[in-house]
Amino acid sequence: MSVELPYAPDVEADVCLLLEGTFPFVRGGVSTWVKQIIQGMPELRFSIIFLGASQEDMETPAYEIPENVLHVGCYSLLDKIDEPVKAQHEWFRRRGMHDKFELNDQLHAALRSGEISDDTLKGFAQIVSGEKPITERDLQHHRLAWEGIRKKYMEAPEGLDFNHYFWTVRSMHSPLFVITKIAQDAPLAKRYHSISTGYAGYLGALLKKRTGRPLLISEHGIYTKERELDLAQVNWIPEEFDPFRIGLNEQMSYLRLVWIRFFKSLGKMSYLAADEVFTLYEGNRRRQVIDGADENRLRIIPNGVAINPFAAVRRPRGAPIPPVIGLIGRVVPIKDIKTFIRAMRVIRASMPEAQGWLIGPEDEDPAYTDECKQLVSSLDLDDVVIFKGFQRPEEMFPQMALSVLTSVSEGQPLVSLEGFAAGIPGVTTDVGSCSELIYGVTAEDKAIGAAGAVVPMASPTEFAEAVLYFLTDQEAWQKASDAAIERVEAYYDERQMITSYREVYQQHSGEKSVTDSQQKAS
Repeated sequence: MSVELPYAPDVEADVCLLLEGTFPFVRGGVSTWVKQIIQGMPELRFSIIFLGASQEDMETPAYEIPENVLHVGCYSLLDKIDEPVKAQHEWFRRRGMHDKFELNDQLHAALRSGEISDDTLKGFAQIVSGEKPITERDLQHHRLAWEGIRKKYMEAPEGLDFNHYFWTVRSMHSPLFVITKIAQDAPLAKRYHSISTGYAGYLGALLKKRTGRPLLISEHGIYTKERELDLAQVNWIPEEFDPFRIGLNEQMSYLRLVWIRFFKSLGKMSYLAADEVFTLYEGNRRRQVIDGADENRLRIIPNGVAINPFAAVRRPRGAPIPPVIGLIGRVVPIKDIKTFIRAMRVIRASMPEAQGWLIGPEDEDPAYTDECKQLVSSLDLDDVVIFKGFQRPEEMFPQMALSVLTSVSEGQPLVSLEGFAAGIPGVTTDVGSCSELIYGVTAEDKAIGAAGAVVPMASPTEFAEAVLYFLTDQEAWQKASDAAIERVEAYYDERQMITSYREVYQQHSGEKSVTDSQQKAS
């Protein structure tokens, strides 16, 4: 279940980072941020717990592990928990389980209603790790589990196929047993810092309950929002057996809503357990409050970038603008690469020499990558839209006029800030904090001017018009470039971000937590 780097078991990490689908195996803005945090505080000792979907997600690290990382534990959420082999009849006849399953039903009722409290998390911890815990095998075979699933199925809309409902419940709960095992075996750390809610946040909540050590949560994008977007597009949730639509979104099937409710519940339990929750900008903070975070424990710490490496590649003033538009990011649906491709068709009609570069990993969603490449060919753009694969941004920026994003969801994209540091203006969709990055936040910030343009989502024509404006007007491009440089240097320097998190770690020292002997006894 775990592939671990060697570490000294008698050395306690200062910070244990809880990561789901990011560093060190997946490239992207969040992984870059994790690397910044670790390398920016060489005086601290870090450990890492990485959660992936399967062992295939952790075959080859995309990043070198910094020297101040003591331990990396890698876990597949789809792995099975090793349990003693018992005769099947024992699982039906285990005694003393009625109280546990009754509590389980009460807790699930709280999850469905959204009325989640600290007692809810305590109850789940008691169920899965207390005396006579409910195991995954119990969920699969115990008569009380079967009766509970049947009862909940009868409360669902008519027409829902029981087989699909049953396997949805199984798929939903299985990772939680893996996470429980991880929490029981995880190395002790002075602080736990989860870089999302979801499974990693839930793991953090269990570790907080087990050790008494502080739990911090940082969200770049809002996890529950991103899962909603993912679930709206997946094809593994059947529709043909689910004709009755419920909820605010009539296009969302019942099983999709069950999954969304599940992830919202994990988010609420994560927020409740956290000593402090961080995000990147005000819009995210408001969403966190709506999703159940305590407003008094929320703080905004913006992203930051290392200015000097990108400043070194800035284009000389007055130099020609290359007709190249670069989208640096993963080729995945949330980046809406297809809108970028369609926009390039409009741009080419006005500027035949223009090129659109897609710079980023293509292997995260191979099916979507193939669809994008087929779209390029169908629009006769094979010589216009170029798939560059992963490249170092500082090597790409000197060849680009604009750094663009067509995403349907973002937090505070580091790649835009890196482009600013290199003097490259941006054109983005109106998601996340992109508008703040382009136009500024405070009156003083806004007075710097626009560092590019923001356009509506899924609008190839408006995106193309904004791009052409900067490609064809050297003065407008230069003003945007100057604004980009001034804004990133004033408000988004990496040193400011590192200083803020260093102070956070000092504040949450873990010194008032339980002793090791108390922890072992619990």
